[in-house]
Amino acid sequence: MSDSKLTSGVRQIPGVDHVVDRLPTVFRLQAIARLPFDERHSLCQAILFHEQASLKVEWLCRQPDNRLTVGTLVSVRWLGRPVTTAGAVRISRIVKLERPEASVNPFSTILHAWVKDRELIARAAQLWEAMGRPLQHLFNAVFWDHHRFERYLDGPSSLAGHHNGRNGNFRHAIEVAERARALASHHTEAHLPVLITSSLLHDAGKAEEYRFNGRHRRFEMTERGTLLGHKHTVLEWIAAARAQHRVIVPEPHYLALLHAITAAKGAPDWLGLREPLSLDAHILSMVDRLSGQADLVARHAPAQGGFGAYHRHLGGRPYVLRE
Repeated sequence: MSDSKLTSGVRQIPGVDHVVDRLPTVFRLQAIARLPFDERHSLCQAILFHEQASLKVEWLCRQPDNRLTVGTLVSVRWLGRPVTTAGAVRISRIVKLERPEASVNPFSTILHAWVKDRELIARAAQLWEAMGRPLQHLFNAVFWDHHRFERYLDGPSSLAGHHNGRNGNFRHAIEVAERARALASHHTEAHLPVLITSSLLHDAGKAEEYRFNGRHRRFEMTERGTLLGHKHTVLEWIAAARAQHRVIVPEPHYLALLHAITAAKGAPDWLGLREPLSLDAHILSMVDRLSGQADLVARHAPAQGGFGAYHRHLGGRPYVLRE
């Protein structure tokens, strides 16, 4: 098949130069297909997703890039003045972004298959904007691996406790961050970027603590979750992301972030954990517990008021007044 055959029926996009300038620079790869074209080329077709725009693109390639898989973050290399054929925009190629970019809001690239609640996504995107560039870069470095990011968004916060459904841990993280932000607005001693980042990351390690068992159709505890737990996992991620991608976070901010994530009220000295010393650590501890308790109460509360159903994490039956 010749290139002239491919371009038959092609039309130029009116005003496309201005359109391209307004497109996002980074997309999430939603779908990709590689089709035979001629003796030397394959025809690659892909759907690229961003909250601001979704594109169907195609390009010719001699050696398909097997690193381009669904979920990866990519940028477009344009082919002169873009044209369309059969609804797809002709481009030079797409390129997988190997290194995390601090300017990319990752919550603007979440596929609908990962999280259907788009209002929740919008709330997360707003929280990310308040983190400040150094901590945004660190967050992006932790979750630049799309497999890890998908598990962070998809998994539960517990197996039989609070927020135990799909997207449960992500929903819990957003609730904690929003409640922490609201409390911090009354106290100048709170550091909002550290507080929001620690809220979004405090249970992130549960992405490796629970895995979905397709055979049994349920989430189960992993060996890592059983032996180490999510706190150790997220600390590993943060340290590795900072070192591998040379993320520059001021040392006081870095220590404050780790303290907020790891501090534990009333933990025995021999565990090596520290009591909360910063207001950020105190706020995170309180709203974390509140989010979990509120979810359990809401799920076990009676429809007409009074005592609801028993749950062992509540220590009894929740009592609710209904007007």
